[in-house]
Amino acid sequence: MRRQRPTPEQLAARRQASLGGVPFRLPAVRQEEKGGKLYVTIQFERPRWQRVLGADRQCQRTFGLDAYGRRVYESCDGRQPVQQIIRQFAKQTNVSLPEAELAVTRFLRTLLAKGLVAIEMEKPGR
Repeated sequence: MRRQRPTPEQLAARRQASLGGVPFRLPAVRQEEKGGKLYVTIQFERPRWQRVLGADRQCQRTFGLDAYGRRVYESCDGRQPVQQIIRQFAKQTNVSLPEAELAVTRFLRTLLAKGLVAIEMEKPGR
């Protein structure tokens, strides 16, 4: 059975909900600045298949953030919604709001996937 495509109204509602989410940084093992970049080291648990092959359970991974990435990462303070971060980014970098929205939302997806941030979404009906 095929899934129905969302209506334009449903897509708009999802977009608004996403822009209202509040990102926050997850605990980092270490943060250090080198050569104009911010390096963030996180601890994570390896997938089971890697542990079966003999890898340690815990592992550390370091990510380097340039000036723009750092600006977005540091804005994830658990108080500002995504929409506000986008507006700040547009103002600070002199880009249009649509450009800033695209850049910030894509980068936030990357930060989410890498385990550097999480986003608290508002519950419906609140």
